[in-house]
Amino acid sequence: MKDAYYFPHDSNARNDQRLLKVRYRHGTGGYGAFFMLLEIMRDTGDYRLKMTDLEMIDEMEIHIGVDVLIDIVENYDLFEMEDGYFYSISFDKRMQKMNDLREIRAKAGRKGGKVKPKPKQTVSKSKALKENILKKNILNNKKDIKSLESINKEFLNELQEKHLDIDVFFQFDKFKNYLSANGKSYKDYRAGFRNWLVSGFCEKTDKIRLKKQKIQTLNNKIKRDKELENNSATQEEMRAEMDKAIGKISRKYTV
Repeated sequence: MKDAYYFPHDSNARNDQRLLKVRYRHGTGGYGAFFMLLEIMRDTGDYRLKMTDLEMIDEMEIHIGVDVLIDIVENYDLFEMEDGYFYSISFDKRMQKMNDLREIRAKAGRKGGKVKPKPKQTVSKSKALKENILKKNILNNKKDIKSLESINKEFLNELQEKHLDIDVFFQFDKFKNYLSANGKSYKDYRAGFRNWLVSGFCEKTDKIRLKKQKIQTLNNKIKRDKELENNSATQEEMRAEMDKAIGKISRKYTV
């Protein structure tokens, strides 16, 4: 863990009067031995060490001499003695302050990690009104498709753009006649008419209409031809009458 390697350490600790005395007597080795003792204390649960453990600590870690360690612990007012243990009051205060700060941060983290209840969403009156209108429109549209009146001119124009090869308006008339003749009804008249346009009914009625159109076109042509023929005969008769009249006039005034 990261906190196992950390404790507060003033950058000017070397100038502390007590440590100046340690440095004067034992050199930088004594200064280092002091902080190594603090590091070992840091790894204990209560930040205390036994005096009887100094020999083992020196042999295993510090290697400066047990007499030097005893001198640093017992003199210079760096440590306090109690029931065979030694500890540092200033070190305890620093660790307590650090532990308190860690606990505050931990509580804040736990609090921040909790799932916060979502605030109740309030719906404004205008938004609620719009939603109600939308719902009513949807319901009205559902009602409309159940009526033949839902197939209005606008809808027929849309279909005509999609079916350029079909006279949609003519087919709608056929569709209505079919419904009336057969008593047919639909839940969705628009869907019913769309199906009509792609069904055999539409193809059959278109063929009949085209046949009638061809017959009508042929009849119109025959009628026009007869009119032209009659007009031609009339014009010939008129020319003949005019020629006779001109002949009579010419003979009358001939000397």
